[in-house]
Parts: sequence; C-alpha cells; structure tokens
Amino acid sequence: MTARRTVLLTVTIIAIGACVNLDTENGPAVTVWETQLVPTLDFPGLSGQAAAVSRPDGTAVGIAVNGALEGAEHAWGLREGTCSAPGLQVGPDSDYPELLVDITGSAETETHLGPRLAYDGSYHVEVRVSAADPTRVACGDLVQP
Repeated sequence: MTARRTVLLTVTIIAIGACVNLDTENGPAVTVWETQLVPTLDFPGLSGQAAAVSRPDGTAVGIAVNGALEGAEHAWGLREGTCSAPGLQVGPDSDYPELLVDITGSAETETHLGPRLAYDGSYHVEVRVSAADPTRVACGDLVQP
C-alpha cells in the first residue's frame, strides 16, 4: 500500500507542477493517465497501480505492485493499444527498470521515457514474469481521469 502511494504521489506532484495549456490542434500540454493492474489467472494474488504524466519533454511513468513473490524481478513496460489488443512498447526494454520484489511482496519503480504520449492514444501497462520470460503477470489499460 505504501509503495503505491509513493509512486502515485510522485507522479501526481509532477502533474500538479506542470502548466496545462489547452491547444486544440495538438492536445493538452500535459496528460495524466492511470490504471489498476489486473492479474492474470496464474498470478491471482498480485495487484498494483501505474500512472503516467506525459509532457512535451517526454513521459514520466511510475508503477507499484503488491502480492508478488519475494525476490522476483518482474519486467514491465508501457505499450500502445489495450491489454486485449496490445501494440508496440513505448521505448526499449532498457528504459524500464525491473520491479525488484521485497520481503513484503511489494515493488515499485519509476522511469522517464523520451516520447510524449498522444493525448488521444490508447495505452496500457504490462507486467511480465521477467526479462527472460515474457509471460504476462498483470496488465492495466491506462485512462485519463
């Protein structure tokens, strides 16, 4: 619970600190996205949240998970499309630090991606078993609140 609050608080502070300029041609200068992660059937105890703040200079993304196996090193990424119709990942795998699960089964991390998200785009966050195993553990479609 603390991990999720820390990640979301950080992303929220970034959003609050940003100036919003509504430009009807290019969309808002800042867009905020969030999701609740939904576990796959093989990982029913896992839960989590992710949030992204996209600005002209790139996109800050934070993620937190709970209920994971202690010692796990989950890979994750922000992708185009939805969980049910996934597209390409935004940026390379090296842009995403692994989720290193602690003794409580929690992990959190943040990253900054160079690309700005299209304000009218469709995106999701996917958590995978590891960098070597792309099996999906959890997924959440990002929405603008």
